[in-house]
Amino acid sequence: MKRISTYWGVVALAAALIWPVKAEACGYHDPSLIARGILNWTYPKALYVGTAVWQAEASGVLPRPTQTPMDLFTYQRTVRHLQTLGERLRSSRIAQAQGSSFSMVLLDSMLWTRFAAAPDGYAVEVHASGPSAGDVVLVTHGKAIQALVEGSLDAAVAEKHGLIRFYGAAASQGEVRNILVGAAVAQNEQATAVTDQAN
Repeated sequence: MKRISTYWGVVALAAALIWPVKAEACGYHDPSLIARGILNWTYPKALYVGTAVWQAEASGVLPRPTQTPMDLFTYQRTVRHLQTLGERLRSSRIAQAQGSSFSMVLLDSMLWTRFAAAPDGYAVEVHASGPSAGDVVLVTHGKAIQALVEGSLDAAVAEKHGLIRFYGAAASQGEVRNILVGAAVAQNEQATAVTDQAN
């Protein structure tokens, strides 16, 4: 499927204009900051997700940050969370019926993931180069995805608190919202089945 060329065209142009040929990166030329700025330009108010995260931490919606040594396995854990979300989408009857593809970017890492509708559920492409044409785009945060996967937060509450922002056609946004709700329902059904078997 054809990738959205305008987004990455803007990225390339910005990089060419901002970085001198042999200049080293500095605080004013931080690639991650530039990428976030371009993201906010392409998807207005996307950076509001960052503010929503610390507000959610302060109010108890998300766990408060802890002072811990650098975690060398953050990327692997994030990938596992995204793949787990994809597995739950596969078991969602709503997702199987609607089959809408969407892309997600995590604001904290600028990691893109594409959830492509397939006959047997969803194919998850972690570290995608960006969204495909027609995709609904979700801007969120690694902490929000972790909470969704662990079941301490659902998609509706996450959106209410600004932890997920949707971009794209209104009807398609509604489909993706329903798909995420269906994934949560599937998760609860699986948990109930495991509890019943244990009893």
